[in-house]
Parts: sequence; structure tokens; C-alpha cells
Amino acid sequence: MSHYLLSVHEDSQANATLFKDGVPIFAVAEERLSRVKFQGGFPERSMAACLDFAGIGLEDVALILPANRTHFLPRVVRGLLPEEEHDYFGPKHKAWLYFQHALSRGGALSWLTESLGRAFLKRRFPRLGEFVDHHTAHAYSAYLTSGRPEAVAITADNFGDGFSSKVFDCHGGRCHFQYGSSARHSPGQFYGEIAQLLGFHNLNAGKVTGLAAHADWRDAYPIVSKMFGLDADERHFTSAAFWWRSRTRPPYSELAALTPAQVAAAAQRRFEDVMVAYVRRAVRETGRRHVVLAGGCFANVVVNQRVLELAEVESVFVHPAMTDQGISMGAGLAHLAEREGGATNRPLESIFLGNGYSEEAMGTALEASGLRYERPLDLADVAARALVARKVVARFDGRMEYGPRALGNRSVMYRSDEPDVNEWLNARLMRSEFMPFAPATLVEHAAPRYQRLAGGELAARYMTITFDVTDLARRESPGVVHLDGTARPQLVAEADNPGYYAIIRRFHELTGVPTVVNTSFNMHGEPIVCSPEDALRCFRLGKLDHLILGPFWVYPPG
Repeated sequence: MSHYLLSVHEDSQANATLFKDGVPIFAVAEERLSRVKFQGGFPERSMAACLDFAGIGLEDVALILPANRTHFLPRVVRGLLPEEEHDYFGPKHKAWLYFQHALSRGGALSWLTESLGRAFLKRRFPRLGEFVDHHTAHAYSAYLTSGRPEAVAITADNFGDGFSSKVFDCHGGRCHFQYGSSARHSPGQFYGEIAQLLGFHNLNAGKVTGLAAHADWRDAYPIVSKMFGLDADERHFTSAAFWWRSRTRPPYSELAALTPAQVAAAAQRRFEDVMVAYVRRAVRETGRRHVVLAGGCFANVVVNQRVLELAEVESVFVHPAMTDQGISMGAGLAHLAEREGGATNRPLESIFLGNGYSEEAMGTALEASGLRYERPLDLADVAARALVARKVVARFDGRMEYGPRALGNRSVMYRSDEPDVNEWLNARLMRSEFMPFAPATLVEHAAPRYQRLAGGELAARYMTITFDVTDLARRESPGVVHLDGTARPQLVAEADNPGYYAIIRRFHELTGVPTVVNTSFNMHGEPIVCSPEDALRCFRLGKLDHLILGPFWVYPPG
């Protein structure tokens, strides 16, 4: 009889993961189902989707595993603390952050907070397992999907269960906590504040990374250095004065005279310098040359590249759902490792762990749309020829990707040789982006196009790290090369996604270029599409040229 575990993350970016006999078989973020970006709260829809996939009921699940020891408190006392939307300079957020800082000290407050959350959940889920610490979940998510027998796991985000970061020495299938930095001094808080100052949602801080290449980092570096740093032993972060921190007070007010690009450039460089020094200290202290990373701070692909370039580092792996979207999977892996005799340490068999739809469901949605479509004998050839003819092709096929990146099954594709593609295609999708589109490159053709790939290959399967590009890549794919000479590739292997691979391979046969643009299939402000109906709506709104919907080739209206 199968053994099921259901793991849940209840907070911003709520999500759930279902394990069957120790293997994750389904994982989804609540935002994909609710259609609300960064959806927080309890993952009701995600849990239901997990059970529906397996054809089981909650009574068939051996344990419900709650990630986060203390984050359930806002549901117990609603309205007391901020939920999905946070003003990082606001009093509620500061109070919650300082409360988290107090939790990092342990003691009665930590025990009481966890006990309240447990009592609240136990009434609803009698088969409730032990709480899993936020950063421990992050660490296990990275370590046990890396395939590295020994590694140092480093986690960093805004905060979780009292800490903004933790370091673990990983060996023998277990993550052993070494030290951590309090929520009071947070790398995620610093970067989120900068994002908010520049007018971005603080969970969309990746826009700062893209904007940073448009100015000289030196202009504002002395100012941002006052906001964020490391202490003398490089084990703990430091930050500006807390309670009186405000947009209108120094050092934040000093940024007002600078352009957004200058601020972004300085903040990105400061973030890189501090995070790389923090990682280097952890590597030297543990003696581990393989680094595994998780937490929203490591969504910063340039930081990940700089970590890989450290002389002390042999390899870097970033969990594909490095944000809190990966917490539920990490909690399940932690439980398996620490309480059920171990978990297998290996890369995910498939990144496509989300919702899938039958051919019948897609056909029904197509008929209701009124759009013209056909079913080609060789869909890969038809799609590749459309790309050659400079058509924009959206692809909706198979199960949805796990994590924040579109990796072929919910992607928009185009040629990579137009330097201005980022501008006009984002305009169609009503998006404002500063990062260039990512290249999807056939893995066997990657080495001549990206420099110093060694040790970052697995991370590059999931589009979680940048590399410097070669002159060949600059010449043939200028649409995916950033101003700083880097690109964030997805290295596509046939075994990972045969249908997607076949399109790029056929495009390569026709053009000699083994790379296409891959951008997420969504409109501005919306999550990546989940259902056939989502895909058809986005196809129409984005005025895209063609849509692959499973086996169907869909034409635009008119």
C-alpha cells in the first residue's frame, strides 16, 4: 500500500507538495490556481490539487507536514500582522520582523508561538506531523535534490522562523545546522526595500537585477553600503537603524538624487559583494567545495554566478523553486531524512510536477474559444518553421513546471537573433522588464556559447544562474545577452523535455542556431498560465502568432 505525505507552506507564496513512497509526485504554488500573483494564506487549492492528482482523499494521507514553526500565528490572530502585501517601511511589517528577531533567540516566546500554531492546525488536521523550521526546509530542498553526497547548504531570504539565513553542513543525507543570522538584519529585507523604493513589488525584486546593468554601480555604492553589510567575522548580516528606518531619512533619502538605474546598480553590487563574502566564509568554515542554495535571495542569478566563480567552490546548485515556493517540498524531504530513516539524494526526475490536462480538456477549451486549429503530424517541424519565419509561438503542453521559472511547458518562444525582441515582445505581453529574455539552448551545444559552465550545469537546467557568453553567442543570439555580457540559459536535454527539445533541434537544423528565446507564458502582473483556458486567454491578449496546445496548432483570431 502506498505511503503518502502531504507537505504545506502557509504564508506568502503558499504551496503544497505530495510525496508517494518518499518521492515528490506533485507540487504546485497557490498562485497558479487562484490566478493571484504571490498568493498567500493557507494553500487550500494546492492541497486539493495534490489529492486530486493522486486520486486520494485526505484520509489516505499518513501525515500533514506543516512547514514553518511560527508563521501560522497571523491566521490565529487575523489582522494583527501583515499578510500577503508588505510595506517594508511600514510599522506592521517592522513589528512582525522584530517579533521574528525575538524568536531567533528561542525560549518561551518561540515555544508559545509554535504551540499556538500547532493547536490551531491540530483541530483541523488530526494527523499533523512535526513542524519543520523554515530555513531547514530550504536547506533540505537544495541538498536532497542536488545529488551531492556532501555539501554546504546556505539559505537566505527576508526571514523565516526568526532567521534571515542559515548555514548547514550536509553529509550522510542530513543537514547539520552551523549558524544563522537573525531576521533583524536581512538580505531579503535590504533588496526588497530597494525594489520598493524603485516602485516595484518587493517580491518582484528581480527587476532590480535587470535594471542594474544600465548604470555604474560606483555612483551610489557608498550610500547603500550603509544599509547592508556583514559583521567582522562574516557570519552575520548587518543593516541600518531599524525602527526609524524610512524613505525620508538618511541613508535612504540620500538616494533620491540618483536615477533608478544608479540605485539598482549599487544595490545589486552591494548585494553581490556581501552575499558572496557570506558564502565564502561558510565554504571555508565547513570545508565543503560543493555549494547548494535556496531562499529567495538566491533567485538572484548574478549572485549565483559569482559564487560559482569563487576559487574555493567546485559546484553550485540552486533548488529550482528557490523562493518560498519550494518550502513545502523541503519540509517533506526534511521529515523523510530526519524521521523516516532517510530520503534519496538525487536530482528531481522531472521538473514538471504541476497540473496537466488531458487532450480532451484541451480540445473542449479550443472548441469553446472559436479559434481555428489543426493537429499536425510533425508539430516540432511546424513550430520550428514558424520560428524561422519570425513568428511568436507559445507552448502549453504536459504538466506545469515546479517553481517560478517557465521551462518549456508554459513558455513563449521566439528567435534569439533580434536585439530588440525584449522590448517589443514584452510590450505585447504588457510587461515591463529590464532583464533580457532567457536563452533555451540544446545542452550538447552549450559549451561553445557559455563560459565556465563546469559545476553549474545542473543549476542551468533550471535557469537559476548566469554565465558570461562567448563571442559566438553574442553574434548569433543578441536578443538573450544582457548589457553586462551574461545570459541566464536553460540547457535543454532531450530526456528532460522531449517535445520542447524536438522544436529547438529542428530550429537548429533549419538555421544552424541551437538557441531560442524562452520567456514565461503570462501577461503582466499574472502568474504563469496553468489551464488551457488561461493559455487561450493569454494567447489572445498577447496577440501572439501561434499557440501549441498539447498536440494542437492554434491560429490567432481573424
